[in-house]
Formats: sequence, structure tokens, C-alpha cells
Amino acid sequence: MRSEGTELTTGQAPGRAAEGSAERMLSGDEAGSAAEPATLDDLVGIVAVQVRAQASRIQELELALADAEARILSQARLICGATAVANSDLFNRRPVRAIIEEVLGAYPGISFEDIIGVGRERRLVEPRHRCMTAVYDERPDLSLPALGRIFRRDHTSVLHAVNKREPGNARRRGRTQQPGRLPANAGADGIGAPAF
Repeated sequence: MRSEGTELTTGQAPGRAAEGSAERMLSGDEAGSAAEPATLDDLVGIVAVQVRAQASRIQELELALADAEARILSQARLICGATAVANSDLFNRRPVRAIIEEVLGAYPGISFEDIIGVGRERRLVEPRHRCMTAVYDERPDLSLPALGRIFRRDHTSVLHAVNKREPGNARRRGRTQQPGRLPANAGADGIGAPAF
């Protein structure tokens, strides 16, 4: 006759001597008799083995949780450090639409929809380029492709507008020439003399 304690130990991992012997005691295989019921001491031993296994698993899970919390804190420090390095508060940035509306104050009759629209009229080109340049200068967190998506243009159109309006832009990080242009000392083949 099998007791209910057998059900508890069959799902445990194999290889533990105490669990295996406890199962054999309950099943009666060790003594050779099939009708011998398990004693109270046998059941206490089985429960003790299970409690030790559960305590070990709890310790493993607590360690994994502490490790995950440490990784989260480390990532939070990196994010906070990156924000501090950028010297800008994420919540104090003006929205792109507000920047564009400010620039459009100098261009009566032209709306935000005209600027991001598909129109290529001459009266829209200069305000659109000025808006692109203003947003590029004020929002260094936005990449050229992101600005292109905002203005519904290719990123190279934004780059052209920025280079056209602001040739000495500080955001270029030290570049002395405009992208796509040859240096002043370049020959007809496009290769400049090496500077030593």
C-alpha cells in the first residue's frame, strides 16, 4: 500500500540518496514486502529532505534576485551618468513643434503643416531650412534620420539645410570642412597633401 508521501518525493531531482531511500521505504521495495506501511519516522525524514531541498532552492532564488537588483541599479547609474554627462535635463527640452512655431513667427502665412508637407514652393524652402537648422541646433538628442522623419524628408535633406544655413555649426564636433566638400589643399584628383 502506498501512502500519500510517495507522491511528494517522485517529482524531486534524482541523485539524492536520502530521497531515494525514502521512496524505497514507502514503496516497500527495500525490505521486499509490498504491504508494509511507512512509519511516522520515515515520513518525517521525507519531509525533512524536501524542506532542505526547498530551502536550498529559496537560497538560489534569493541570490538570483539580488544579482538582478544589482544589475538594475548598475544600469540606472549608467543612465543617470549619461544624462549628467549630456548636461541637459531630459524634461527641460522644448518640443520640436514649439521650436518650429517660434521660427515661423518670422514667416507669416506659413504653418507647421506647410513646413512638414510635401510642397516644394520657393516661399517654403527658406522657412523649412531655418526650422530644420533651429531644431538641429536646439535638440542635439535627435539624430539626422529622426529629424528627417519629423520633417518628412530624407536625412540628407536635413543635412543640406543645416550645412547651407550654419556652415560653422558647433554640433559638428570639430570638423573644419563641410561634409561632401574637398579640402582647400586637395588637388584635381581629390587627394590632399598630407599634413605633418
